[in-house]
Amino acid sequence: MRCAIRANPHDVIALRQEVYFDLNAKDDAGAAEDIEALRAMGASAPQFEAQEGYILASEKKYDAARLAFGRAIAAGDPAITAQSMKAIYVLDGEFPRHTLSIYTDAQYLNRFSDGVVDTSARYYERLGSSSPFQVYAGERLLRDTASTGGTLPQIFSDNALLSGIGVQFQPHAAPYFLTAEANAAYVFYGSKHGTAAIVPDTRVVAGYYKLWRAGRDSTLGDRFSFEANGSFGFYSRYQHDGIAYLQPREIIDLTHEGSLRLRPFLQQSVALDSNQQFYNNIFELIPGFEVSNTNFHGVSLRVEYVRGFYLPVNNASVNPYGSSYSDFRFRLLFQRNIPLGLGAR
Repeated sequence: MRCAIRANPHDVIALRQEVYFDLNAKDDAGAAEDIEALRAMGASAPQFEAQEGYILASEKKYDAARLAFGRAIAAGDPAITAQSMKAIYVLDGEFPRHTLSIYTDAQYLNRFSDGVVDTSARYYERLGSSSPFQVYAGERLLRDTASTGGTLPQIFSDNALLSGIGVQFQPHAAPYFLTAEANAAYVFYGSKHGTAAIVPDTRVVAGYYKLWRAGRDSTLGDRFSFEANGSFGFYSRYQHDGIAYLQPREIIDLTHEGSLRLRPFLQQSVALDSNQQFYNNIFELIPGFEVSNTNFHGVSLRVEYVRGFYLPVNNASVNPYGSSYSDFRFRLLFQRNIPLGLGAR
């Protein structure tokens, strides 16, 4: 067939047959070359354009893959159109151009009889269909019930509404990220008289998150997982402080069938800061229990017992809480990343 094509490069029948041979032989490069030759002659077919889209997607050429699927859709074949639209939906799910991210952590701390909420919403715009860079704009609210006015120790909660913009770098499927953002922070208790204030807030944060699951061939079965979670950031509003967090968590899945998920876990939590504030230099052991339901994606309830220790620091600030502490915490969490405009080209 190759000889026939070399003898007559415009032999449409031979080129089409060669595409099938290429695909059967898993010669993706050859198939793409022959499909492009057919297209140049105006003799391609929607199934060939869709197949080239799959080839390009496997090579991580996502922009070119979208164009190929778009050509397949334009041909008007109902079955090929449906397959190509589904493929674009998957591509856009992998690299959404527009994303709304919502996060809420509402918890009650028995130690201080304090209810604390940390909730945020961010809109992300990717700078290119497969770019690792995204710009975002967002709002974040931090409030607690124990703080009532005046200058308050940050050991309770930072009470502020942050409005700002930022940029995030994270390659596709990478467990690490880097963000830089600038905010206007409306601080609810900005002075000892309880008056509010608007102050600048800039922060740069490098982080890492990855979840490992034991496989079915493991002696642990597939019920054990390990969650690595850590970050280091510079925060201008906290007296130009550098704060590091490390929070690994070991998890056991008690249930696999049905929608209910019951998961006991053990978490370790370490916080360190460059200003050596006593409340930012701690080590905690946190056994807990998490309940979630797959029908309510992103929602979970945790009950935690915390055994914590203040680490030695050289700061002159007074620690009125002793060297260790215990706490019961009840947490309601919600996290969802919502791709917007899926399938838009």
